[in-house]
Amino acid sequence: MIYPAILERRYREYLPFVDAVASRVKDTMLNFCEKNGYALTSRIKTIESLAEKIETGRFKQWSDLDDLFACTVIIPTLNQEQKVTQFCQDTFEISKIIRRGQNKKSPETFRFDSTRIYAHLKRVEDANADQSLSIFNIQFEIQIKSAFEHAWAVSTHDLVYKSSEIDWKRFRLAAQIKATVEQLDTLILAFEQVSPTIQESDCLEIKRKRQLAVATQDLFKQAKIPPELKPKDITRFCDNLYSILASAGKEDKVQEVIKCIREKVQATPTNKIPLSISLLQYFLAILVDNKIIILPLEKYYYHITEQLITLYPNCFSNVDSAFKYDT
Repeated sequence: MIYPAILERRYREYLPFVDAVASRVKDTMLNFCEKNGYALTSRIKTIESLAEKIETGRFKQWSDLDDLFACTVIIPTLNQEQKVTQFCQDTFEISKIIRRGQNKKSPETFRFDSTRIYAHLKRVEDANADQSLSIFNIQFEIQIKSAFEHAWAVSTHDLVYKSSEIDWKRFRLAAQIKATVEQLDTLILAFEQVSPTIQESDCLEIKRKRQLAVATQDLFKQAKIPPELKPKDITRFCDNLYSILASAGKEDKVQEVIKCIREKVQATPTNKIPLSISLLQYFLAILVDNKIIILPLEKYYYHITEQLITLYPNCFSNVDSAFKYDT
């Protein structure tokens, strides 16, 4: 592709400043994303893409070009969108925000509609405000997409918009997939309201894990167990506890297990419950001490620590199938 000399000259003139802006914005946004569990993608517009954008006829002048650098924040669900927007407003000089759903569209239309933030770096006090070309004059774009939206965009963009042929069926299929993406995002937002409408299947494993979860949470609600021992993820905790029961062939004895744990916990003053071991280790010690679990178990490696052995030497001192920190 051949470009006008003025475009190449202007592009080369701006590129070092765009690179500098890209570096600062990427570092800032990446740090924010890593702290919050989001993902980030970014790009500097190529001269080929820039030429195509100018030829759309939508831009009056060079200074109107708004995405020489652009990045996308990929969030798990749309619930996090406002948090990203607020961070950008606090961090950059905002030119404008086009919010999701702001552009009018008919209900049967499904197309790109992510929130876009257009901004500049905040000018420092000693910066030359009269300088016509500086990093503080380069406008950049930040898009906010859900994980589903991002998957749709990266998987269909080249298939539809970079194709050598214009095909109604391709555009139609991309729109249909986008409709599915919107439905997925909506279902995630309304997860708590929608899930009760699902017809439940009779799954014994889930019922038993639920019983373990309810019993464990009740002990915390009653302040029978110190809050320091509360698992970060009760679902994962119950998966691990149930895995031990299944390895011991006791998965059908959940009520007996709950009764044993509850009686021991309730008979122990809260300040006497050890904080040097995990809740799973504590429950396991109760079950082993009461001979509900007989060690060792085949193909199960226990997380046995020095603190656990010190507290319960008769239960764990001679167990060979323990997780080893040293190879």
